[in-house]
Amino acid sequence: MVWRTTLVTLTTCFLLGTTFTHWIADHNVLWRSPLTSDALQQSITYYSILATAPAGLGWVYVAVGVLALGSSAGRLWKDFLGKGGEVLFDGGSIVLLSAITYNQINELYPTISLFPSPVPNEIADHPLYPALTTAVRDLANDNVITAVMLTGVMALQAGRWYSKRPTSSPPQSETSSDPSSPSTQAVDQEPSTIRRSGTPYRELTQDEAMELDGPSGSASAEDHAVSPGRKARSRGNRVKR
Repeated sequence: MVWRTTLVTLTTCFLLGTTFTHWIADHNVLWRSPLTSDALQQSITYYSILATAPAGLGWVYVAVGVLALGSSAGRLWKDFLGKGGEVLFDGGSIVLLSAITYNQINELYPTISLFPSPVPNEIADHPLYPALTTAVRDLANDNVITAVMLTGVMALQAGRWYSKRPTSSPPQSETSSDPSSPSTQAVDQEPSTIRRSGTPYRELTQDEAMELDGPSGSASAEDHAVSPGRKARSRGNRVKR
């Protein structure tokens, strides 16, 4: 359902934001060269304060992680039942969240427990200083790995949404079924008979035809004009006889 996807996305964003807050101590250890005692002092002090934080904050972090893992597991179970979803994306999210949970329980929590509270002023003279120096480096590496895996969960959820989005159908051309429309009339209209008067040519007159035909044309025209009279006289002779 949609609410499971919403829970996975919101809880992942929350965990990723809390991981980014450690950057104020991690960047001194990871990206500063050479590594100075002041940078180590700042990182050790930060994680010492974090180790003595109220227990309620830790339980909130745990509850959000369990909610993210449970929502992803619910989606994966729905995928196996054949009720929608994508096994690839939800299964990948489960793997990444499980890896984060294992890293937090077995690596991060025992390391934070090593920091003393309060931190002595001369931390370099403390017997735990070599162990604390290694601890802040391990915590910085673990936080980077956790941030990368949480980013992978968000990328998988975005890929799942992209694969499930509705595809846009190509626009269909609308044809008018109204017989009175101009397009229908143009198609149904039969070609009209082309009259000679509508052409750029005209008929020749009798005089023009006689001029074109020459003497033979004039003789034939005269014979054609006299022939009706001769026929009338021949009929009259027959009647007298």
